[in-house]
Amino acid sequence: MQEKENWSRYCASPQNAIAGNEVALFKDGEEAFPALLSAIGGAREFVLLEFYAFADDSIGRTVGDLLREKARQGVAVYLIYDSVGSILTDRGFFDVLAAAGVKVAEFRPVIYWKPYWNWIKRDHRKTVCVDGRCAFAGGFNITESDAPRSMGGRGWKDTLARVSGPAVAGIEKVFWEAWAASTPVGGPAEPCLPVSEPEKAGDKRVSVVFAGGIRNVRSIRRSYRYAINRALEYIYITNAYFLPDRLVYRRLIKAAQRGVDVRIIAPRETDYPYVRWASWAMYGHLIKNGVKVYEWQGRILHSKTAVIDGLWSSVGSHNLDHRSLHYNLEVNLNVYDRTFSSEMTRAFREDLKKSRLVTFNDVKNRPFTAKAASKFLYLFRSWL
Repeated sequence: MQEKENWSRYCASPQNAIAGNEVALFKDGEEAFPALLSAIGGAREFVLLEFYAFADDSIGRTVGDLLREKARQGVAVYLIYDSVGSILTDRGFFDVLAAAGVKVAEFRPVIYWKPYWNWIKRDHRKTVCVDGRCAFAGGFNITESDAPRSMGGRGWKDTLARVSGPAVAGIEKVFWEAWAASTPVGGPAEPCLPVSEPEKAGDKRVSVVFAGGIRNVRSIRRSYRYAINRALEYIYITNAYFLPDRLVYRRLIKAAQRGVDVRIIAPRETDYPYVRWASWAMYGHLIKNGVKVYEWQGRILHSKTAVIDGLWSSVGSHNLDHRSLHYNLEVNLNVYDRTFSSEMTRAFREDLKKSRLVTFNDVKNRPFTAKAASKFLYLFRSWL
């Protein structure tokens, strides 16, 4: 299977797969939050943070205190938060951070008397960059929901990746693009720092793929579609809001029909139940065509990951839904490495043990009202 060992087989843009990186996987909040806090705490020059939701709760205050301390030490601390994602956080919380020396910016501030289009394009990324030596990307926000129970959080199921090496510059670059599009809090706009030039740190190839609208030629959806088309053995996807567009949907079915083991883990318990109901409208057709669908039985599933043939992996903020595809700012790390992908594969198979297989009978035997509600919501999937 020499063809399967060729990483470029799965890469839509091989020129953007940067060599010389090391990548670490954090499979839940118990692993992720200590790593994040340790990296921020060890910063000596700068910290760049970009989060959809940054809450004024015990977790947000813990991180906020750390950011103020780093600013006091002379570290350049930059924070972008999304106006809608952080809408329940009082503006005074960010004013306090800004007054303490943290450079804060709000992405697309909500103006209540403006039309819906003022609300729709959001910064859904969750990234941290430290000193040009490492960067994190995943699905965790800075809220009690995302934090582990050991820190007083609710322990949502999520995933984070840390990259060290030349790919760090790619995360920094998309941060500064978002910074330029955001509104400063507590003062004039702060200038961008130069993008780092990190040295090699390992042997893994990594693409920093990002989205900011459907016209983005390096879109995450395109990288998913390309890898799915070339899958030979298996496709394992975990996604919190599984409502793929028709191109991805059809390619998953075609992969299953040609003998690829296609498995999807979606949530049973979710913070947006109507998305789960809309997803059920697809399950029957997927299952009839050989795709295996599972529902995670633990606490709320918020991960956005995929692994294909033990060689292509993706971790980040991108949901397989219309909003992530067309409107949100998103970023994923695509890793072309057998060792990392083997770890992703093991993690997925462990998660299968805590998930329930959805059968065709489950779909067929749902009450008529539930089926009708699912079909109705699916018609409006572009708005969910």
